[in-house]
Amino acid sequence: MELQGPSRDGSIGASLKATYRALLARGLETGEAANLTAFLHGLPSDGFHWTLPEIEGVIQRRIQHAADQRAAAAADRKASTATVGPGAVRRANARRSSIHDRRTDARGRGGSTHVIDSSNP
Repeated sequence: MELQGPSRDGSIGASLKATYRALLARGLETGEAANLTAFLHGLPSDGFHWTLPEIEGVIQRRIQHAADQRAAAAADRKASTATVGPGAVRRANARRSSIHDRRTDARGRGGSTHVIDSSNP
């Protein structure tokens, strides 16, 4: 997916600007609105004096970093599947844990859940 324009993602820039404008419309000053916008978008605000372009830049870098991490993980999965072979992957996935597996104790006995009914003495 190719990101477009100077903001690389119009929806993020639009969201930031909409938040910022809404805060200004409610009477906050520009610095307060920018810091609160940063905070609302997951950035630290204590001791920072954010501007809208700075907020957008940091968020875009976070998005790009997350996309790079996902691409690297997908490449690693693809490489490990190619070197091991599809049969080994099926065998590895064949024995997945289920809720029934977790209901047994260390000796292989099933556990039970007891309901305490205060109406029956």
